[in-house]
Amino acid sequence: MVLASAYGQYFAGLLGANIASASENSTNLEKLHIYADGYKQLGIYALIAGIVLIAISPIMKKLMGGVK
Repeated sequence: MVLASAYGQYFAGLLGANIASASENSTNLEKLHIYADGYKQLGIYALIAGIVLIAISPIMKKLMGGVK
């Protein structure tokens, strides 16, 4: 459980660092592009995580041996 939390915090830090990379003297349009790309990246991560979880679901059910 602690390891999962650590990985979650790590990836949140990476994503936050990428989103916050807009400098103070950037135009609003440049900041918008940086923030939009950051949220697009978040959506892609969520989509990949969902696909991985769906893919390993049958394996997990098999390993559980009928436990509900």
